[in-house]
Amino acid sequence: MKKTIRSLTLIAGAMFASSAFSTELVCAVYSKNGGPMWKTGTPNCEGYDWTHGNTTRGRFYLKNVTKQILSVKWYGVAKCSGGQSCDVTVFAYGPNRAWARIMYTDGTWQDTNVANAHYETGL
Repeated sequence: MKKTIRSLTLIAGAMFASSAFSTELVCAVYSKNGGPMWKTGTPNCEGYDWTHGNTTRGRFYLKNVTKQILSVKWYGVAKCSGGQSCDVTVFAYGPNRAWARIMYTDGTWQDTNVANAHYETGL
């Protein structure tokens, strides 16, 4: 019984330690004409400008990668075919959410958090 409890404790500790250092999905919004950007490199980034357009450039990318990555599958507005970053078109006032499934070379995988890129244009 002691061996079972000890084994379960070690497994639980290993799972907690690996999740504490898991890869995070973050974003950046590149405002036009040098408009302000906030929270770049976090899961909830923002940009603002007065261009009255409806789109700008943005990027979702992986941060705190601690294991070697075999492949990445992107979801949401991130329509890339792999890689550790994905350039996107960010729509003004729209839902610009993305997430990824990461396959590691050690045979494990991870679904990332959902990241949100918010953009306003003064309209």
